[in-house]
Amino acid sequence: MSAMQFGKTDINIQNKIHTMKMTKTKLAKGFTLVELLVVIAIIAALAALSTPVVLKQQKKASLAEAVNNAKQIGYLMKDYDDSFGNYPLLDDTQDTTAPAAVTTANQIWGKFFQLSLIDVEEVFYAKTSWNRKPDGDADTVARFCAAGESGFGYISGLSASNNGRAPVVVAPQAAAGNSVTFDGGAFGGSMVYLCVDGSVQTAPVKLDGTVSVTRGGAAVNLMTFGSVPLYGGTGAGAMVGSAAIPAP
Repeated sequence: MSAMQFGKTDINIQNKIHTMKMTKTKLAKGFTLVELLVVIAIIAALAALSTPVVLKQQKKASLAEAVNNAKQIGYLMKDYDDSFGNYPLLDDTQDTTAPAAVTTANQIWGKFFQLSLIDVEEVFYAKTSWNRKPDGDADTVARFCAAGESGFGYISGLSASNNGRAPVVVAPQAAAGNSVTFDGGAFGGSMVYLCVDGSVQTAPVKLDGTVSVTRGGAAVNLMTFGSVPLYGGTGAGAMVGSAAIPAP
């Protein structure tokens, strides 16, 4: 190797060493304020784009959970009807398990627990804006489906002999108590109802919280009890809603 070539090689090595030092120095300094702001803006934009998708999927999951739970309640209703000839009453004249007067759907679900038909309270859960997931503490009837741990409403006075399309269990209620309107946002604009015949249906919720179905060629409110087009003239009882979370 000539002296000139050796000199060029030496210069190249020095240039590489200098470049490596500059790179290390730049890395050691970290991001500039502008670079950080750009990164934050990108993250915020991605979060804004993904949030609606995540919320939509959550509502779909809540709907699927309610549909599945309603089917399980349907099996319990059939077992109860096989034993007593009707669905749970609002008193203790048949199964002697309920209080003298049932005032909430939670107490209706307690009948199934007392009759040893089920010991899992999660089956009676449907997400709403005013309740919470069951806590799993269900060793006594008082704790089984305590206030705020349901979300399904119950329609009294029906049995397997009624019009098969009549609703007997419905969700999600717009509010606790005997509300006959539905929360259109909980399940992404839909509601779920268990029919007398054991089938589970979904229907769109209107802006006023009501649900219309076509019966006898006419559109009727699903919760208009006793409506001839809806129930075939058999009538029905009243709505018994879920209890809300007790005030602290």
